[in-house]
Amino acid sequence: MADRSEIQEALGDIVTGKILYDEPMSRYASLCVGGNAGALVFVESEKELIEIVLRLKERKINFIPVGNLTNIIVRDGGYRGAILLMKGLRKINCASTPEGDYCISAQSGATLSMLVSFAAAKALTGLEFCAGIPGSVGGAVWMNAGAYGKEIKDIIQTISLLTAYGEKKTLRREEISFGYRSSGLPPESIILNAQFKLENGHIEQIKGKISEIIKWRQEKHPLNFPNAGSIFKNLPGQPAGRLIEEMGLKGTSCNDAEVSPKHANFIVNKGKATASDVLALIAVIQTKAKKEKGINLETEIVIVGED
Repeated sequence: MADRSEIQEALGDIVTGKILYDEPMSRYASLCVGGNAGALVFVESEKELIEIVLRLKERKINFIPVGNLTNIIVRDGGYRGAILLMKGLRKINCASTPEGDYCISAQSGATLSMLVSFAAAKALTGLEFCAGIPGSVGGAVWMNAGAYGKEIKDIIQTISLLTAYGEKKTLRREEISFGYRSSGLPPESIILNAQFKLENGHIEQIKGKISEIIKWRQEKHPLNFPNAGSIFKNLPGQPAGRLIEEMGLKGTSCNDAEVSPKHANFIVNKGKATASDVLALIAVIQTKAKKEKGINLETEIVIVGED
């Protein structure tokens, strides 16, 4: 991993939050698996983030920004560099637009649950489909998260980025090439905040829809075990979970990693699963899908680090 003294020298005098060295990511990831990060940096402000990124780039230290660690697996060999935990960037505010609509601005580290609750309290509709999704704003925008026939791209107005060159840049919706589970944003850019265009609604209807969606998720998803949400991207006209179920893989396991009997596109940790167990199970599913169906199943989760 990146040398501890090198990261300390780069960041020690600017980071106001914690820096934990050689830190097991299994303590933070929603699936409760993952090797050690060279450093886990708790980012407290946008200004600090910009300085951190510039310092790490100067010294050619690898880094990756993360939100809630709900959609990422760090391999058991760990990540050689700094993982930037963005939870400190969680401000949300609301303003009206000249057209009479309403816009909610949220920093990338805010959780979707915070965003959905904020909009509901303001009687603003359009974000209900995000109810129950455990990720952060930044992660949801980056992968164009969606559910119930709607996606983040449908309500985005602007996105503010930190470019690969350390500059702030704002993009309008029409400048962003959203695709299925993809924002098309430059790979080395970091989302700082996003603005969502919403409409006035009725607070009781909004809260009712949120409750309905959360109840559905509780009934259909294996929330009683650690998981990382949907493992694979859906296929055109065919949910990945249905395909995996048709192949008879529900309940298949690799040690304590198991294809959920409740929803086949979820892999759950029954207790002591490792990242290697989860990745081995993913490989079993992909191999069978290719052999029996001629289909390449692509993961929705992000996999980083070394074996």
